[in-house]
Amino acid sequence: MAERWTVEEIAPGERHCHRVTDEVVVLDSEFQRIEVLETQAYGRGLFLDGRIQHVAADEYIYSESMVHPAMQLLDGRAARVLCVGAGPGGIVRELLNYPGVGEVVQVEIDTTVVDIAREHLPDVGTEFRSDPRYRLVVADALDYLAGGGEPFDLIVNDLSEPLPGSPASRLFAAEAIRLVRSRLSGRGLYVSWCGSVGPVSAEFAARIFQVIEQVFGQAHGYLSYPQSYGTVWLTGIGAVGSVDPLALSPAELDQRLARTCPAPTRLYDGQTHHHMFLLPKNVRTALRAPVADSAAPIELLVERL
Repeated sequence: MAERWTVEEIAPGERHCHRVTDEVVVLDSEFQRIEVLETQAYGRGLFLDGRIQHVAADEYIYSESMVHPAMQLLDGRAARVLCVGAGPGGIVRELLNYPGVGEVVQVEIDTTVVDIAREHLPDVGTEFRSDPRYRLVVADALDYLAGGGEPFDLIVNDLSEPLPGSPASRLFAAEAIRLVRSRLSGRGLYVSWCGSVGPVSAEFAARIFQVIEQVFGQAHGYLSYPQSYGTVWLTGIGAVGSVDPLALSPAELDQRLARTCPAPTRLYDGQTHHHMFLLPKNVRTALRAPVADSAAPIELLVERL
């Protein structure tokens, strides 16, 4: 194949690239362009509408970051967990590593992504898909949430980025987050990625974080560093009750993790947990800054390359 690089805009004037060595899958589903590409540096990855979702070399950083902080705040116990999106499956895998998780429901509108991940992303693993606690629901997430039912102890938002015109943007709005909150139990937590918090790219993440804080009355942000994204990544937690992410010491968190999650982790432990939640001053400042237009749709306005 001719030389190819993926090119993604992080902020105006800032781009991140991966050299592509093979195009494994390139197709258009009903909802998006789906590509599975071999990258020179990070191995096989999933790209949706040209935006990186997952690559083999560091997917564990994102997946563990989205799951373990919240699960440790829940003492490793969640009767029901809802994953919104999460097509590749890494987040579902990490959740099912907890014996204290009773059920994981994955709601995905585009099953083509799930099918492709199952066939072409072996690094995620396949064993979890046959776990009796796992259930895949093909539906629009808002419709599913509005349908009622038993509450969830944890809801994880792992939708792709809400580019202009994408249906994903509706699920980051305050109205949708209020619906999410209504489906949580009294001890429930909501986890959502917020996005890049680089020096010139933090406004979008701040908007998502501030909506979580508005709906829940409190929000806790923490950082991860998936190098394949080319930026520092913020995740936010909203809690129905009151939680303190730093209440336990690193040693106490290590003991809790060993007790509640027998599977080994590559990134997460007690020291990492504290490091994640101790936000640098510039990030704390960015998350408190007024956004330019709080009434505008929550869409990631980047040049599509």
